[in-house]
Amino acid sequence: MNMIRSTTRFYQLAMTSIVISGCIVVNTAQAASRLPKSPWQSHASLKSNQVSPVYQQQWRQSDYKYCPILAIANHSSANVKTAQSRAANFSGGFAVAYDLKNYKGKPLRSAYGVANAGITSKRDLYQGWAYRKNYADGSYVTLGREGNNPQGKMLAYLVLNNGCFYNIWSQLSSEHLQKMIGQLRYFN
Repeated sequence: MNMIRSTTRFYQLAMTSIVISGCIVVNTAQAASRLPKSPWQSHASLKSNQVSPVYQQQWRQSDYKYCPILAIANHSSANVKTAQSRAANFSGGFAVAYDLKNYKGKPLRSAYGVANAGITSKRDLYQGWAYRKNYADGSYVTLGREGNNPQGKMLAYLVLNNGCFYNIWSQLSSEHLQKMIGQLRYFN
């Protein structure tokens, strides 16, 4: 009789565990389905004639070739028409910066840009900025002023679901940075 009770309790415990696990999986899936799709997942990848060749040149020299290229299309409204793309220094990763010859009457070097900085996890990112966004594909973005300096450039940290870590920056405005993030696309 004790053996039957033990078996019955074990069975009940096992079934309760399965039901709880099932609820967690369903709730996680439901939560993910309520998140917005990321711009880079919900649009077609860019082709080489749509992007500055500097992206691919820099990526080829990177230590992180397993990380995809996230780029701003040449025709993107986030891309200032007079901007010149160039390689930017970013240790181990790859970076493309955009310079403006005339911004408010003077040149502005590194006005905005995109850089891959290797890999990280969401929990290792700076958490002090108010703007945070999760996407259905597991990507995460947070943004604020560099160094929390009110005069600092706008900076975003983006982590893809595979851990690839990107810095996106703009000296133009928060709105420009958010537009850049919204228009980032994978590049083949």
